[in-house]
Amino acid sequence: MPVNEHPYNWETPPEIWRGFRSPTVNWQATVVAIFIAPKAAQEMVAVPQVRAFSDRGLEGDRFFRDSWMALKRPDKAVSLIEAETLDAAAAELGVQGLAQKSRRNIVTRGVPLVELLEREFMVGSVRLRGIRLFEPCGHLVKLSGMKGIFKALEHRSGLKAAVVSDGLIGIGDAIALATETRQSASV
Repeated sequence: MPVNEHPYNWETPPEIWRGFRSPTVNWQATVVAIFIAPKAAQEMVAVPQVRAFSDRGLEGDRFFRDSWMALKRPDKAVSLIEAETLDAAAAELGVQGLAQKSRRNIVTRGVPLVELLEREFMVGSVRLRGIRLFEPCGHLVKLSGMKGIFKALEHRSGLKAAVVSDGLIGIGDAIALATETRQSASV
């Protein structure tokens, strides 16, 4: 597949992304909240930590599967959203606390998610790969019950990521670009 061609036609192009932009090149980021929903359409539940499994997702979440690669949907494993975006959207809507209503798994602070697109990054000791930026959907609007949430999160609704390595993700974990190179197995 050519570098410029993306497999998903519903992703948000980076040039229209209106999420958090760091005032510095050397951003420092952390996990500020973690949510899972045990079943589809159920309320998101806040947890202090979650176990991530390569190619499967987050244990206990509605999107935890045997293999996302087998379904050709690695972008479904985990979703992230910026606390800065949630703060701005909440102010626009005149409400408090949108994190749980956003239906995203990991709330970050300090990282411009657009910079993680098509890159590998670490959340604590877990390696993730940014797959695509995405938009809010009708399902989010319906389940949140919040008038105006679609417009408030449009072009800044989060990042879908694949889980590359197993491990625990916890509140307070650092988020950073992955610097080590992965070795290919020799045959």
